[in-house]
Amino acid sequence: MKKIIYIALLASVSLGCEDFLDRQPLDTPSSASFLANEAEIKQSLTGVYNATFWNRTGFVPDLKRIEGTTDIQISRKSDPESLIAQGDNGPFIPGNGWSDNAWTQGYKVVSRANELLDGMKRGEAATPKTSYAKMQAEAITLRAWAYFNLMVWYGDVVYYTVPLKPEEYETQSRTPVETIVKALYKDLDDAYTVLDFNPSERGRVNKGFAYGLKARLAMLIKDYATAAQATDTIIKSGQYGINPSYQNLFTLAGQNANTNKEVIWSMVYPTENPNISSWMAVGYTPRQTLGAQSNNFPTQALVDKFECTDGKRIDESPLYDSANPSKNRDKRLRWTLYMPGDTMEVRMSKTASLPYQNPNQRFIFNIHSDQIFRWNWNTSKFDVVTGNPDFVTSSNGVWQFGATGAVGGVGYVWRKYNDTDQYLWELKTGYTIMRYAEILLMYAEAQIELGKLDASVVDAINAVRKRAGQPIATLGSQAKMRQLVRRERTVEFAIEGLRLFDIRRWGIILDVLNTQIVGAAKNPTDAPAIPSFGAAGSVQDINDIPDYSASISKRISSRNETRKNTAKHLLWPLPQGEIDKNKNLKQNTGW
Repeated sequence: MKKIIYIALLASVSLGCEDFLDRQPLDTPSSASFLANEAEIKQSLTGVYNATFWNRTGFVPDLKRIEGTTDIQISRKSDPESLIAQGDNGPFIPGNGWSDNAWTQGYKVVSRANELLDGMKRGEAATPKTSYAKMQAEAITLRAWAYFNLMVWYGDVVYYTVPLKPEEYETQSRTPVETIVKALYKDLDDAYTVLDFNPSERGRVNKGFAYGLKARLAMLIKDYATAAQATDTIIKSGQYGINPSYQNLFTLAGQNANTNKEVIWSMVYPTENPNISSWMAVGYTPRQTLGAQSNNFPTQALVDKFECTDGKRIDESPLYDSANPSKNRDKRLRWTLYMPGDTMEVRMSKTASLPYQNPNQRFIFNIHSDQIFRWNWNTSKFDVVTGNPDFVTSSNGVWQFGATGAVGGVGYVWRKYNDTDQYLWELKTGYTIMRYAEILLMYAEAQIELGKLDASVVDAINAVRKRAGQPIATLGSQAKMRQLVRRERTVEFAIEGLRLFDIRRWGIILDVLNTQIVGAAKNPTDAPAIPSFGAAGSVQDINDIPDYSASISKRISSRNETRKNTAKHLLWPLPQGEIDKNKNLKQNTGW
């Protein structure tokens, strides 16, 4: 199957540069002559897709790194000066690399899409009608996706749908979120009628993504009726389903098969080019694994949101054992991250360096030991010289340095996207932007917020829970169902780029981002107390926000990592350079 929509470092056509509103550079084709036929329109559409590959630092998807601005992930760069420079953990300041770059990348997509949508009219007569309509719909959908992210990050943003004249660049003002969302509804309705459910070329947007995005936009402004309608349309189409294997969603082989078409849209990497790849696994595999970098880590707040196997939160379940916190837990906990004592499997090289070695290795992830035990995956292989199994033990100093509070982590590392069939540094697994599981949970959440508590709500939630083997949920009060669906979204989609969207629209940023980041027990023989989750029905309870104050001294804590957010941090600051150039742009409150 042909796979053409992927990141291209040498983009076929770049309709613009990297400044705000993406001005037309001198070396691109003339707007008066280009886009005159189907081939040129396709080429330019690829340029729009290329602009959606947001990878500010190397080849780690930005949407994954932005999870570090939430309560579920922490960056190794925990020094306050690094926060200002890097912004992985926030809070931000004007001029911060993340807030500036996100604005630029979002508008690069908008500008390229606008240039294409305006210019492709020149080639309409020379392009088959069906092909023309689909390419137009794809560009419209990608533009809507860019605007969605810009609004999540900044709130009201500059909204324009045609190429701007030179004199118009510094005269734009911000448009209210709700106005933009309502306009995008129509765009996505139009795109839905034209797009395919399952395009033959992987990486292209489709009907499911168009209406899934419409639902996200509706959730952003609390238009739950529209969100419910859009997701219900996707569900009733019968075109998508739940992959029975959660793990396969995050491996290349699993994504290629895409059982039940659960992955609706993802960033696809070209398998034929080793220089274009994802370094996600490199970025969160411990440094002791022969050159990995260990720079992003799960937090205890995420770990404690996973239920026990009886379907109860850890403070409510008799199955929870604080001395063995991985025991009797939702399977997604182990599918999402590694905990102390887990066996970690990693492909460290493309081929064996010696005839008896296997490029895959296993490690015991044990931050509490001063020794590391590492051996080849295929334990039947023996050292031909000594006759012993091929394993090594070594000092654990580097391991502790890169996976605990000494630098940035708090005792856990990510498992998602660690594909043992691929070399760590040349990962081709696509980064998933939308899955059918999200469609189900958005439908359930919208119905809950509308007060329409019926069987369809628990059916949608249970379709997601069933895969993990969690007990079937039953209908409860609106508050309990709200708690359940929010918990499901958190544990199901960790590091899939949705957490910031969720905590902002739920209004809990200041509740979850004003605390010290903590993790696993410092001493495994001295278990910390079970955290408190507040009074029943409180914001803390409904959103599963843990309070570790009872025994915080017994937990690993990240150096200098105490989140301090105020009202201004509800939105990111606009780039100061744009404020300076355009007096019509007003900065977000407090910045």
